[in-house]
This record gives sequence, C-alpha cells and structure tokens, in this order.
Amino acid sequence: MNIHDDVVVIAGIFAIISAIYKLAIEPSINSKISNLETKGFLLIDNCKNNLNDKFVLTDRKVDIHLQDYANYKEANLLQANGLNEKINHTWNKTKELFSEERAERKEIQALIQKQHDLKNRE
Repeated sequence: MNIHDDVVVIAGIFAIISAIYKLAIEPSINSKISNLETKGFLLIDNCKNNLNDKFVLTDRKVDIHLQDYANYKEANLLQANGLNEKINHTWNKTKELFSEERAERKEIQALIQKQHDLKNRE
C-alpha cells in the first residue's frame, strides 16, 4: 500500500460522507431550523396578541375607574353645592327673621318709651 493510495481512499471516503451529509442530514436540519423559526415567530405573535389583549382590557378597566371617579366627584360636588345653597337659604331666612325681630323690638321699645318715659339701653 502506498501513501498516495491511502490519501486517495481517505479523500474518497470524506467525499462520500460529505455527499451523504449534504443529501440526507442537512435538509432535515434545515427543515428543523425552519420549523423552529416558524414556531418562534408564532410564539412571538401569540405573546404580542396576548399582551395587546391584556393592554386593551387594562385600558378599559382604567376607563371604567376614571368614569366612576368622575361620577363620584360630580355627585359630591352636587351634594356640596346643594348643602351650600341650603345653608345660604337658611342663613338669609334667619337674617330676615332677626331683622324683623329687631324692627319689632325697636317698635315695642319706642312704644314703651312713649308710654312710660323709659330709656332705651342699646
């Protein structure tokens, strides 16, 4: 056996192995890689859709809470304004009653002063 013949045989074996690899093994690896890429893209799309759905749901919940807060604030404002109007009305009515009482008291004092010559102490 000659070294030259051994090298040729070894090169031939490598050529046959690489041909088998190219024809049989590499296409299956490429298809597996392609399947993994497809699954990865589908997974990313699903995650994106789930996050988008959760974001929309959270946005709706926030909108509902903001509307509840606005309604609560408006109800409290209406109640406060109603109480202020009631207080002002009662105060004005009381003021009128006090001014009437004062006028009546002055009339009575003037009448008593005329009749009895009493002095007014105010």
